[in-house]
Amino acid sequence: MRPNKLTPGSNLLWESSRMMLPEHKQVLQRHQKELNQKSKPTLDEQQMDLLSQMISDAMEQNCIVKVHLFHLYQDKYMIGKIQKTAPERGEIQLSSKNNSKWIHFGDILDISFPSNEEMNIDHP
Repeated sequence: MRPNKLTPGSNLLWESSRMMLPEHKQVLQRHQKELNQKSKPTLDEQQMDLLSQMISDAMEQNCIVKVHLFHLYQDKYMIGKIQKTAPERGEIQLSSKNNSKWIHFGDILDISFPSNEEMNIDHP
């Protein structure tokens, strides 16, 4: 015999009335996002000195750098030239073809010199 809505122990009677309220869906999505959240790594003094040295070298040589920035949910990179530093605000100005942006020094995880292939890729 085929089970139907009225078969004892069957939940088919309520199957079509299941739904998720928008509020519940938002809470579930927010929870999933929080599970993927990263914590900000702490750089020691030696790493901070190395980053400062790379910033000054890049400014002196006027070369393009790849800056790895901290983001809660994904890796974020910016490629451009370091135009200015504002030590009193703890920021550097990074200029690319399309725009110029001030970056807080505390958000920088790493600075490197990009390869030719990386310079042709747009990064968020």
